[in-house]
Amino acid sequence: MRLPRRGQIDFVGKKYIWFGISGVVILVSVIALFTRGLNFGVDFTGGTQIDIKCKEGISIAKVRKVLSEFNYGDAQIQQAKGGAFILRTPKLDGSAKDKIISALKAKAGLVEVLGINDVGPGWGAQVSRHAAIGVCFFIIAVVIYVSFRFEFKMAICAIIEIIHDLIITVGVYALVGREVTPATVIAVLTILGYSLYDAIVIFDRIKENADQLTRQSKKTYTDIVNDSINQVLARSVNTSLTTLFPIVTILLFGGETLKAFAFALFLGVLSGTYSSIFLASPILSAWKEAEPKYAAFRQRVERAKAKSDRPQLKVESQTEFDSRVEPVLKQGRSVAEKEEPPETKVKATKPGPHPKPKQKAGVQAQKASAKSRTKGPGSKKKKKKRR
Repeated sequence: MRLPRRGQIDFVGKKYIWFGISGVVILVSVIALFTRGLNFGVDFTGGTQIDIKCKEGISIAKVRKVLSEFNYGDAQIQQAKGGAFILRTPKLDGSAKDKIISALKAKAGLVEVLGINDVGPGWGAQVSRHAAIGVCFFIIAVVIYVSFRFEFKMAICAIIEIIHDLIITVGVYALVGREVTPATVIAVLTILGYSLYDAIVIFDRIKENADQLTRQSKKTYTDIVNDSINQVLARSVNTSLTTLFPIVTILLFGGETLKAFAFALFLGVLSGTYSSIFLASPILSAWKEAEPKYAAFRQRVERAKAKSDRPQLKVESQTEFDSRVEPVLKQGRSVAEKEEPPETKVKATKPGPHPKPKQKAGVQAQKASAKSRTKGPGSKKKKKKRR
């Protein structure tokens, strides 16, 4: 694996950490959904909502005690600032409302009735049905557009990111017990668009960098994804921060309806930013690395890296060799001089004549026979005749 350059964060290299974090959060969200469930408002369940204002210091337990006298001890009670309470009970008739209000004035310090609303469950069911249909069409549109503009694998990664954000947002609502209202549904639909926007920004940079990847490149697809995330990281963070500023302001200073809308947006922006950087892009990288083309790129880069990491022999110059060997030779000579025995004197003699080399016996015999033939009696007679 190639190490990131200085100043870069290795997002893809630590993908298993991000996957583990997302898995834990999703698991907690799913457990909360099945155990605690969602706190649906009267718009979804139907019933009567009574908004009241009591004296300072009145607790939820005291208000619930009064409602228990009318067998509504399991009613939903939400406390707001300034001694305000929101009571949600099954649908009440006129006489039951008057009795509850009278009991609250006598025993719970009721000061003012801010409003009484009767809501049927049909409207909430209709809103939920239309929201589900809208989510389905949104997912289909995302798959078509992203597949046409980029590629099908990027579209699937974007859908995984959207589902991830939806589960976490709904799970947090179940975990904290916050009321689900029509404003919450609208906020959740808004989250989908924001999550997709962040992912598209990163995918566009990945596609642009991946188009420049050739067989001569020294990078893998994972390196391309990691570089792309680092290149748009500042943009993504700054966009998220500027979006969160007004949302936090609404959470702190807005009314109950605006807070219900802002809370879902707050969760969606945080989750969308996280998932686009730490989830969708690493999933895309792992998926694309399985393709033969990019697998071949990776093998080539790894071979080149392994070759460059091999230790190479260093060729010494004559000067370096002499400087390294000369001290060893000097030390050896000094040791040899210490251990050498004293020299023996040799008597000088005058050089004498060189002895003649002895001839072989066969050659001498041949010379003797030749002389005897030339010096015999026949040779003398021949000389006399010539005279």
